[in-house]
Amino acid sequence: MKYLKIFAVAVFTSLLIGLLDPVLARQIDAGPVRDKGKPAYLSAAIRDRFMHDVGNVRMTLSNWGEQGNPDQLPGYFGFEFPSGSENDFLFSSGIWVGAIKGGARLVSTGTDGDDGTNDFAPTIDSYIATSKQYSELAGKTYILGAKEIDDDNDWDAAADDLDGDGKPSSNWDGGGGYIGRDDDLDGAVDEEESNGVDDDGDGLVDEDTFDGDDNGDGNCKYDPEPGIDEDPAGNMADDLIDNDHDGLVDGDDPDFDGDADPDSNDDDGDGLEDEDGNARGTQEFFCAYDDCDVSAAQNPDPDGHHPLDVLVLQRTYAWGEAYAGAFILVDLIIRNIGAAPLTDVHIGLFADPDVAAKGESGDPASVDDWNFYDSDNLMMIQGDDTTDADGFGPGLFAMKVVRTPMPLDSLNVVFKNFERVSGGDPDLNSDKFDMISDDPENNSPPTPALGDWRFLMGFAPSSGSWTLLPGEELPVTTAFIAGYDVADIQKNAQWAQRIYDNDFQGPAAPDQPEFRVEAHPDHVRVFWEDNAEASIDPITQLRDFEGYVIQRSSDTNYWWTMRQFDVINRLPSDEFERENLNLGMPYDQNPTPGVTLDNIGWNWRIDTDTGDTLGYTYWYDDYDVLRGWTYYYIVRAFDQGVEGAGVLITPIGRSYEAATAGYTEETSTIGNSVEGVFVVPNPYKGGHEQEYSGAMNKNDVKFYPRKLWFMNLPATGAKIDIYTLAGDHVVHLDHPPGNDLYLWDMRNKYFQEIVSGIYYYVVESESGNIKIDKFVVLK
Repeated sequence: MKYLKIFAVAVFTSLLIGLLDPVLARQIDAGPVRDKGKPAYLSAAIRDRFMHDVGNVRMTLSNWGEQGNPDQLPGYFGFEFPSGSENDFLFSSGIWVGAIKGGARLVSTGTDGDDGTNDFAPTIDSYIATSKQYSELAGKTYILGAKEIDDDNDWDAAADDLDGDGKPSSNWDGGGGYIGRDDDLDGAVDEEESNGVDDDGDGLVDEDTFDGDDNGDGNCKYDPEPGIDEDPAGNMADDLIDNDHDGLVDGDDPDFDGDADPDSNDDDGDGLEDEDGNARGTQEFFCAYDDCDVSAAQNPDPDGHHPLDVLVLQRTYAWGEAYAGAFILVDLIIRNIGAAPLTDVHIGLFADPDVAAKGESGDPASVDDWNFYDSDNLMMIQGDDTTDADGFGPGLFAMKVVRTPMPLDSLNVVFKNFERVSGGDPDLNSDKFDMISDDPENNSPPTPALGDWRFLMGFAPSSGSWTLLPGEELPVTTAFIAGYDVADIQKNAQWAQRIYDNDFQGPAAPDQPEFRVEAHPDHVRVFWEDNAEASIDPITQLRDFEGYVIQRSSDTNYWWTMRQFDVINRLPSDEFERENLNLGMPYDQNPTPGVTLDNIGWNWRIDTDTGDTLGYTYWYDDYDVLRGWTYYYIVRAFDQGVEGAGVLITPIGRSYEAATAGYTEETSTIGNSVEGVFVVPNPYKGGHEQEYSGAMNKNDVKFYPRKLWFMNLPATGAKIDIYTLAGDHVVHLDHPPGNDLYLWDMRNKYFQEIVSGIYYYVVESESGNIKIDKFVVLK
């Protein structure tokens, strides 16, 4: 059986991601090095777990350096793919930091296999959730603020326009690319000068510069003017991050990292907190953990835990767009916060994937896996046996190195796979260090047989290893990736690399339309605003909104499109898919403002103070509802399509709204009235989402999937008779008193399913009131 760690609180982290630092480890020392051990500003913190749940994967994270769901907590998935499938690809994974300290080979691990070793503990309580586009997703709140954007509109043209272009600029000094990187892939590094001239004659200007990095972050493309990204989540004076890129952190920095009010979260001193952030992802989580406290470590290994005194800052990114929905980027900064130097530093990525289909668990899920190393993509890949009787996980799981302080082609990469049942898990610090620092000539081959295989990737510069002096940092970025097959997972890996290389940006769907739902007695109305129509893609810089879809779900896993709208236009003819249905917008389908026609309506949005027209408000009425049923709705916007990414649509994530259609006490049926009786759905079109099977015997109505409801019946009881159009009697139904709806299985009095056609129904109350109406069945 798989070992299940027993923690008072179990938490799991979504691994790997390093900040965009220069190629060499940076010095963060403020002068004399303090003998920190466990620094004064670090204290015991609460363990917590959190889950990325936008896009096409759901991944559980923790604030102590382990990812996955090894304790099988309900409602959590180690790494679910596709989202909503309940296939789970990850038991447990974690970062390994190996180094020689005081002559000893030591490794601190997020996890190392079945014995539950975890050498890290939270440095700060819980985690910080941020987003470039959401402040709330279905009850979960996020600190909203997009990088390179003046979110609070406080940029002042007179004082802050450093480049004189009349607008807030995020790259005012004109640099391009990252220092130490071949940004234009021409074989040369940093060959351009920020001078507006094509210095290397490749037709591009200032795309691979060595200057123009005014803020010293190693990214010449990001040097914002004042007023941009100046109040990110948390308190800059105490967030463990070198926010002003001067090599000094928090209290070691005389200006507290540029914090105007070090005692609050109002970093820019404007009276607002966390209002001008720097998020790149649809969903981001930040946490920090360290290995300094021996008593906080969970280490049953024979030689126990020996701290390296490292602090790990972890920021994880998820996106909702389809092309980026199958991976999570994990950005890590590993900082030496001790008094001793760390030499021969090697980094390891460890995982026990266990690729499993829905319902598989324990040994059946774990002992039928295989893996191999894809050297072209610096990626470990694990899959499941697709031929056995216990089921298979429909896809593959992978972990990839995306960024280190050295170029990826200058790394020594070690790949090891080992199997639990045969006793391959390492137990000693020295064993772990030797594995991640081994010669690549000794890399493991693809797994020779099915088993409970783990994989491990160790890496360091090809010139030897890294050294971290006290205060120095080592940035590492990795990706957790899913795919349906090898070709698909390699494509997803390439997108992960591209997004990182573009400062965690890729082509983006239009903004989430602002919407709300309103329940009525016999329908649900969905309102939405036109804010998405002004969206500008961050990569193409085009205003490329194309249309809306209105979708509904009964369980938030499976969604049905109820209505779609599409701008009437002509789009360029390209080799990639575009969305150009020309269905028209709501005002095209219904030209009269303020009037509902064919369930669609719209009106002008007016400024009540000035009378100016601000835009449109739209609505859609959903009458295909059952009283008392809860439905979930979402309005999504899609663009015209981006080459290589296809048509991009606003992610669902958890940005839906719930509504329960029903009747108030004033409008529900009282006494013997039959005037309000109606049938749902009408017409019946072959089936609908409320139909399901699951009964154990044929006398249970749920055994038969067809369902038709008579609604708003007299609460005192009624008789229902159904006839064909020719007048033949189909069935008699008795509605008992006590409620106002009746579920009919659409069988006649001979227990046969009725056929397509028009049917009449007669409802008679206990007092003799009668209503006659009809419904239509289309199979």
